[in-house]
Amino acid sequence: MEVDAILCDHVQAAGDKLFVSGGGIMRCWVGPEPPHMIALGIGAVVQVPYTETNQPHTLTIALLDEDGHPVLPFVPEAAPEPGPIEATVTFNLGRPPGLSHGEAQPYCLAANFTIGLRQLGGYTFVIKIDGSRARDLSVRVATAPPTMGIVQPGMPTPI
Repeated sequence: MEVDAILCDHVQAAGDKLFVSGGGIMRCWVGPEPPHMIALGIGAVVQVPYTETNQPHTLTIALLDEDGHPVLPFVPEAAPEPGPIEATVTFNLGRPPGLSHGEAQPYCLAANFTIGLRQLGGYTFVIKIDGSRARDLSVRVATAPPTMGIVQPGMPTPI
């Protein structure tokens, strides 16, 4: 299966369409101290081949660090250690009337994340379908230059 995907500020899926706001993100600016809070959406369109319809499929989105390790979200010191950042959805597309033999169908997916990260650096959202890697979306999380005026909670507001 082929997957087209984009990182954005926010995304919604409705009626076999994606509604994307602020698409094309490649960098997230954050404050200097953890948690480094990022909010992103992933809009994906999976082209489901005719021969793959009428059967269940699993799509997984996992966040990996630049060394390829699963990312654990930031938690306060006394909190229990969470599992890796990952989202899974199952889908099954039937064959609607009028679908020609060999014609693919789109499956549109919108996933929005708000994540507290422990470290700055490069990250990759890996999209897998039925366990096979289908698409990678990379983003760099970096400290905002002072001129951008991004403020972390508890920090003084720049004047």
